[in-house]
Amino acid sequence: MTSVSRVLAVWLTPVSLLAVPAALVASAADGLWLGLTLSLVLLVVLGLAGGRREPRPDPERPGAGQLFRVVTLLVAVGMLLWANIALAGDVALWLGGQRWQGIVITATLGWLLTAWSPLRRSAPLLLAVALVAMLAPLLQIGWASGLPPIAAWDRVATQPSFRFPPSSPWVTTGRELGVARGRAPLVFDEVHRLTAPAGGVLRARTLDGTRLAEIEWTLAPGQTITLRAGDELSRSSSLRLRFEADKHVPGAPPSGMAWAEDRPRRWMRRVGLAVTLLVGAAALLRAGLTIRLGRDGVGFVAAGLLVAFVWAQAWAVYAMLHAPDVLLGGVSIERLLELPAPILFAEPWRRALQGFLLVGALAAFLASSVALRERLGALDPTGGGEIGRDPGLWAGLFGGAALASFWPVDPWALTLLALGGVGCALGPAALAPPRRGRGLLATTAGVVGLVAFVATAVVPVRGSGGLAGALAAYPALVGAPAGALVLWLGRGRR
Repeated sequence: MTSVSRVLAVWLTPVSLLAVPAALVASAADGLWLGLTLSLVLLVVLGLAGGRREPRPDPERPGAGQLFRVVTLLVAVGMLLWANIALAGDVALWLGGQRWQGIVITATLGWLLTAWSPLRRSAPLLLAVALVAMLAPLLQIGWASGLPPIAAWDRVATQPSFRFPPSSPWVTTGRELGVARGRAPLVFDEVHRLTAPAGGVLRARTLDGTRLAEIEWTLAPGQTITLRAGDELSRSSSLRLRFEADKHVPGAPPSGMAWAEDRPRRWMRRVGLAVTLLVGAAALLRAGLTIRLGRDGVGFVAAGLLVAFVWAQAWAVYAMLHAPDVLLGGVSIERLLELPAPILFAEPWRRALQGFLLVGALAAFLASSVALRERLGALDPTGGGEIGRDPGLWAGLFGGAALASFWPVDPWALTLLALGGVGCALGPAALAPPRRGRGLLATTAGVVGLVAFVATAVVPVRGSGGLAGALAAYPALVGAPAGALVLWLGRGRR
């Protein structure tokens, strides 16, 4: 794992790349924190990689500690594949296709790439393809807009309201409300007329004086209803709806200033995010081996992270500027793979740019699959890398991830769960490896950290604010210190 491309490919999966602009669209301050943290923790882990190299395990008698690392990392890799394949299914559904199409295509290509020997070292080429394919639409949007990213940011931050543009698909042809992930109702803050082009059943809660009344309409094709301020539209309504142009997007911030303003009392969640990403990066890139990149290598990694960070910021502000309907009912990351500002481009060119985006995301996923396979192979207890070359094992991983992806899940939440779990199990010992001959201590600390993480994740927590909400969202706040404490206590004992 000393290659710069492999380090970047392991860390910058499609879910991680799109999570930053999604967080930025939801809240400018939270998105900036996520982007900076995602970049800096990787540099911190690489900077700490000059520590002691752990002793090489005996190929004939792999220890329990080495087996624990392999199994834990294997589960984490399976979860990361699950998150990215589930994202492919969400994107296919959002763009008008079938969920199974995105899942089957992505999982099949990923398995073929890891199973065919000549393509196992293609991570640098795939990363280059992803870079070009995702930068091209961004540069075209910036050129067609006539606004550089900083000027676009200023315009978004000073907007009085986020309203449906006339070119929005929600206005022109309409979309199924059930496709937008989430179950929270849409709350309207002004009078809005909704049209059902194909008809169907619509459920809403309307405000009658001071009381909310449950109402269900059976709409004929093309029929229109009017909702007033304070009415709530149920997200369970599975019919195609058209919204009015120039109306405030339900679920969007009240204004650009409200979007750019930092919400108070968020520091505990940000600490939890930083801890989760730090121990997760240490586990993925340092557990069981030591990465030593020269100054040039670290510089190239930093440059790659900077490019990804700038792309995420610019893509988010252009999406909000030209397609504020991305905020409808809450932000989900698959929407960020739809080309914003369709009115700026003719249809053939718009489809070509959309294809560039999809190719770039697919190339990033394939690069991460290759890099994760080689990472597991480097940690093989036999020392021969059989885990990385076993087509049956990887067919099972991709097949299981594909089957699990038919169950809708939040890809970013699943990625954080994988990073937090493997980080609590392997991260503390990777950041501060024990002395030679203390492998049992590292395994004990990993087991304690993993148990504490799982226990915190499954325990129901009342309330979503303060410390309780932070622990529920980021169980690594408990698991990582628990494992580190066992390591610290065990260092003083023979």
